[in-house]
Amino acid sequence: MCTSLTLTAADGTHLLARTMDFPNVDPWKPTILETSTEWRPILGEPHTSKYRIVGSARHLNGHYLFGDGLNSQGLSCAELYFPNRVHYYDEPQAGMTNLTPQDFILWVLSQHSTIAEVAADLENVAFIGKVWYAENKVYPFHWLLADKTGATAVLEPTTHSLTLISDPLNVLTNTPELANHIERVNNFLDTDAAHLQDSASQWLTENKPLPEGPIPTNRFIRTTINLWGQPQPATAHDAIARAEAILQQVIIPRQAGKQPTNHNFTHYISIIDMSHLRYLQLPTDDTSKSEITL
Repeated sequence: MCTSLTLTAADGTHLLARTMDFPNVDPWKPTILETSTEWRPILGEPHTSKYRIVGSARHLNGHYLFGDGLNSQGLSCAELYFPNRVHYYDEPQAGMTNLTPQDFILWVLSQHSTIAEVAADLENVAFIGKVWYAENKVYPFHWLLADKTGATAVLEPTTHSLTLISDPLNVLTNTPELANHIERVNNFLDTDAAHLQDSASQWLTENKPLPEGPIPTNRFIRTTINLWGQPQPATAHDAIARAEAILQQVIIPRQAGKQPTNHNFTHYISIIDMSHLRYLQLPTDDTSKSEITL
């Protein structure tokens, strides 16, 4: 039940930020993988990272499962839940780079420096619906990507053929597809793409109510209005504060005591500064905040 966005400050700083909402209770730890680190997808041959990587990862049976991250070239990626929409192969495909969805972020960040490089390489990738090393299910994901140029893109594996799509609103939550989310925003504001920023600003100025609750479509609309309805932040510091404030509004609290089965709650907010190669993890519990610079 995650929410994510990208944001650019007037000084040229480019950010990707997200909430990590997940039912598991084992920790997502700030993790660095050095250049030339070897990692192995569950299918195929090992890969060697061309770049240094930092992100939040779960350490499972000797393998790293990254939920989001940044590499030393300023490319970032975050995975979000996308149920009932994904279309994976059942078996590995000859002549392709075969990846389970959990492998994708490491493949992106270890092998590519820009979104353009990822886009050019996707024709060689096949997503396979196989269980990963330490997980008991095949996860339906889609991904938000951004790089140091400010480019933003989304990958939604609704067909076997993989293609990046543009994200004009710079927001991503969960199912449905991005195009459906955008249509819902326009309908909610009674506007179109050309007038969305003015409509969002007017909505906030008039202090009209925003959609509430964990439903992905509500979180998408709320986040879009908060992102586009406010003046552009001036500096990196201002942009980080803005991103955190927007995402604080969509945090899902952890319940007291033992967590109910499959109860999603927000583990952390991550804010990725692609311009200054900084990764911030802001846990929602008593764990200390982390800031790592590549």
